Amino acid sequence: MRTVRRRLLGSAAIAVVVGCTHTVTPKITPSKIAAVQPPIHSRAILVITPSFEAYTSQSSQGFHHYNYQLGQSASGALQDLVTNSFDHGTVQHVTDAEVIQWLAAPPDTTAADLLLVPYFETGGTKQGLFKVSSDVRLRLDVRPYRGKGTYSWAAEGHTGRVMSSRKGLTGSALEQALTGLSDSLAAHRAQLEGGSSN
Repeated sequence: MRTVRRRLLGSAAIAVVVGCTHTVTPKITPSKIAAVQPPIHSRAILVITPSFEAYTSQSSQGFHHYNYQLGQSASGALQDLVTNSFDHGTVQHVTDAEVIQWLAAPPDTTAADLLLVPYFETGGTKQGLFKVSSDVRLRLDVRPYRGKGTYSWAAEGHTGRVMSSRKGLTGSALEQALTGLSDSLAAHRAQLEGGSSN
């Protein structure tokens, strides 16, 4: 009996020292991220890489450690945004090495008018004395297949709350950043439609 107690106490002590690790999947509400309307008259391919989809950030509070799966949540919402913001939007999942080839290869205008590649520039959550805050910065690189030049737009999201679920907190920051990218697409409609085959 004493041996069992010692083992249980030892396990409890290790748990306290190591702490608890929590996985947080940010909660995004699709209706809060408006697609570009009317849709942009172009065919777009959104390229998603493993590094984007697997992007995580970490934070700690006492013995608690949090892993925020920002990429997983952003990937799904961004795919919905692109497919609903263009006349024809498709998604390609490629490796990080392949995306460089996609950007450097001769444009295939039979397949698309635009290539869209998203990146995380920053993403993190901080625990303050009275509130928790979450910050996200996304970048979208756009390569038109017709015409010259490329475009790159960044958008930020920030949410700070005294009391909030961590899913809702990080989801709100992502929603703001994705809404910013949607606004950029709408503001540059002329460039995105220029030279399209429609």
